[in-house]
Amino acid sequence: MAKKSVYPAVGTVADVKAMKKVIKGMTMEQLTGWVTELKVEYKTCEDQSILRMRLAMAIKAVHFPETAVKPKEKSKYADYSLEDLVGLASEHSVPVEVTDNERILRMRTIMALRAHKVIV
Repeated sequence: MAKKSVYPAVGTVADVKAMKKVIKGMTMEQLTGWVTELKVEYKTCEDQSILRMRLAMAIKAVHFPETAVKPKEKSKYADYSLEDLVGLASEHSVPVEVTDNERILRMRTIMALRAHKVIV
């Protein structure tokens, strides 16, 4: 005979607000047990408050899938290397504000190229 769960079944919690109240009243052990019972994957963490948030998000995603965090889509410019982008900018005489941070330089270069209609 199957063991009866002590956790709310999917579809029995009225809404996300009610789910947050249920989760708020639970201990870390209870949340971990619930996630284990649901067989949900989550990313572990040393920080207990972050781990608690990740457990709560994993549970909430099962009960309310529409609230789950969606994976990021690939950028339109992901196939361009920074060197390619800088090369395009110099080739088309597009001014770019220079910085030591490569990620910011990449963003500024893409924005400048888009403003000058070199890339869409």
